[in-house]
Amino acid sequence: MPILTKAAQPSQGQRLPNELLLHTIRFLRPTGSEILPSSHETTKILLALMLVCRTANEAASTIFARHCIHLDSEDRTLRFANCLSLVDSHLMSGHSPPFAGITAIMLESFMEYTEELEGHLAVVKLDDSRMASDSDHDDDIADRSGESDHGGEEKNDEQDPREDVPNHDKDEDEDEDEDEDDYLLFRPHPEINDLPVATAVHDIFIAVAPTLQRLIINIPLRSLYPENDEFGVKTILRRGFKSLVNLEEFVSIKDELFVTTDPHRDIPEDDVWATCWPKIRRLYLYNPMIDEIFWDNVKRCPQLSRIMLGRPDGNHHIEPGPGDIKRGWITALAGHNATTNVYDGGIRPLTYVNVDMTGIQPSVLGFRHDWRTLDPEECIRVRLADIPPEAWIVDLGIRDGAELCPKDTVRIWVRKHALAGTLWDEDAIGAYDPLAGIE
Repeated sequence: MPILTKAAQPSQGQRLPNELLLHTIRFLRPTGSEILPSSHETTKILLALMLVCRTANEAASTIFARHCIHLDSEDRTLRFANCLSLVDSHLMSGHSPPFAGITAIMLESFMEYTEELEGHLAVVKLDDSRMASDSDHDDDIADRSGESDHGGEEKNDEQDPREDVPNHDKDEDEDEDEDEDDYLLFRPHPEINDLPVATAVHDIFIAVAPTLQRLIINIPLRSLYPENDEFGVKTILRRGFKSLVNLEEFVSIKDELFVTTDPHRDIPEDDVWATCWPKIRRLYLYNPMIDEIFWDNVKRCPQLSRIMLGRPDGNHHIEPGPGDIKRGWITALAGHNATTNVYDGGIRPLTYVNVDMTGIQPSVLGFRHDWRTLDPEECIRVRLADIPPEAWIVDLGIRDGAELCPKDTVRIWVRKHALAGTLWDEDAIGAYDPLAGIE
């Protein structure tokens, strides 16, 4: 065996050239705007590279801050908030913080962490008393007790902790030895009445507000109403959301960003997204009320050009009314003076996508003639995105025979596309023109 001389032996501190190291790190950047979980191999590699040297740290931190801030548990949220606080208090003069460029966050802070859980469902044991049927949109509307932030119709004030528990009947052919009390359940806690986590979320928002452009939240905000908010959680969260003045894209998977703080709700509170986010360009909300106030709020956002709504209230109508998307938008632009089918003013371009399960999308056929007169240039693009339940049950790895209610199916579908960065890609989500080819 040849013996290396002392001069030929590699030194213990020898490293790859910086150019080669940076070239390797660039290949780790996810495509598009994908947000990766902490368990993803790319996330782990980036974290390791951040400890190698200053050059690797700067390159890896940039990718990490844009694609890997996925706060999927209470513990991770608390630790991340503490990390930001420590970095800020111990930052040396002339050094930039390691997460100075955070532009995207996926927030699922009020969740029970399940390590083996890769999707958004967990198999848990439930008592029969906790099972609830939730299969149609009327039940969905009833779940939205109380007023919306913009003063929507008053709902049933009695909270139902079973809101997110779908009814999954057992398959008759299922093995007899399988526990009959195993059902599929969403991960969030029954409520968000957790002051330390709410404070951590607030502090994170304040810290990243100068750079945060994209926020996805999967938080059960409607599980806590102002009259039951003994710790002021909603006030803390609302203040945090209001600080995100540079936000350009927002996705609320579970609701319409319900951060009402007035226990009496005598005076409707302004929607945060309409009054505090002047740069918002893309907006997804679940189950909001489409009414005059909604369209007025859209008008208040000068950059807002794409709206996607999951199972909204007020759009299941064939006659002119809340479901008349183009008339609603044009009426808001005209100051509610557009009473005829002819509008001579300029139409601000807008794309509206309605998300729902296949077969229960609202019909817009009754509007086709009025829409062609009101908007002959199609400045307002109305699209539908159907969710085939069978395909998504297979894709999510849900056991055979399980049936998801429309509410849960839409939320799972939106979460998947939001994390993948494909929610706004009409081809990826299969969005289509419901009036195409119809005279």
